[in-house]
Amino acid sequence: MLPARASLTLMTAILLVACSGSAASTPSPTNTPIAVESEAAAPEVPLWRYVNSGWVSPYPRVGLGEFSQQLRAFVIASQAEFDEFQRGFTMKRSWGTTTSLGRVDFPNSILLAAYYLWRPFQGDPLSVVGFSLEGHQADVLLDLEESPQGKEYPYLFAPMTMVAVARSQFPAGEDVEFVFSLNGEPQATVVVIVE
Repeated sequence: MLPARASLTLMTAILLVACSGSAASTPSPTNTPIAVESEAAAPEVPLWRYVNSGWVSPYPRVGLGEFSQQLRAFVIASQAEFDEFQRGFTMKRSWGTTTSLGRVDFPNSILLAAYYLWRPFQGDPLSVVGFSLEGHQADVLLDLEESPQGKEYPYLFAPMTMVAVARSQFPAGEDVEFVFSLNGEPQATVVVIVE
C-alpha cells in the first residue's frame, strides 16, 4: 500500500492527465478565435484630423458684445491665411500638441476653424463631430457642450476648434460651400474656391 502522500500525488497526476484532454477541446481566453469584421462592417475613418482647440480672445472687441452668442467660421487654405487667422485673436489656452499642430500641411490640407462668442472659460467645449462632402457642399458638424468638465473661471472667452481635411477630396478650381452647423443647426456658411 502506498503512503498517503504518494497516493495523493498519484491521484493529482491522474486528474491532471484526465483533465488535459478535455481542456484541449475547450478554448481558453488566450486562444479563443477572434471574429474579424469585414471591411464593409468596419467603422468609418473620420475625414478630418484634429489640429488644435482651446480658448481665444478675438480682437478688436469693438462690436463684439459681451453677451453675444455667435459662431465665427473660417476655411483656411494657405499659410498666409493661417497667419492672418492667428493675428485675429490672443490665444488664452491651447490643447494642441506638437504632433497635432504638425498636421498643418499646406498645400495638401485645408483647415476648418471656428470659435464661439462668448462662453464662460471652462473645459474644452467646442469640437468637430462630423464632416461630409457632397458635390460642392461640405457640411462641418460642431458640438458645443452646455456643461463642460473642469473648473470654471470668471472670464468670458471664445472656445475654438480647428481640424485639417485633405485638399484632394475637393473639386479643384471650383466654389465649395462650407456649411458650419452647431448642435444640429446651421450657423455659418463660407464659400471658397479650392485651388
